[in-house]
Amino acid sequence: MSTVTLAEVLRGHRRDARVHRLLAGVEQEPVTPEAGRAAGEVLGRTGRNDTIDAIVAVTAGGLGRRVRLLTGDPRDLGALTAGMTGVTVVPI
Repeated sequence: MSTVTLAEVLRGHRRDARVHRLLAGVEQEPVTPEAGRAAGEVLGRTGRNDTIDAIVAVTAGGLGRRVRLLTGDPRDLGALTAGMTGVTVVPI
């Protein structure tokens, strides 16, 4: 998981406790300058504009192993990960 995902899911509420329990079992990857550049290139190539989704996509694609991305927005992440070997988008 890209650490930028934390901004997407945490809101400083009690429900965050469930998110923290889930995150305890998830490997977290930092956002690097290389990921930022790659995300910008993916946005340019796909015509999308969701920076966080693009960072999540390139982080998943750069791990070099099979990754499942759980999302409420499978259309956008699907477009951003198209052609990334081993990355599967799972709607929730």
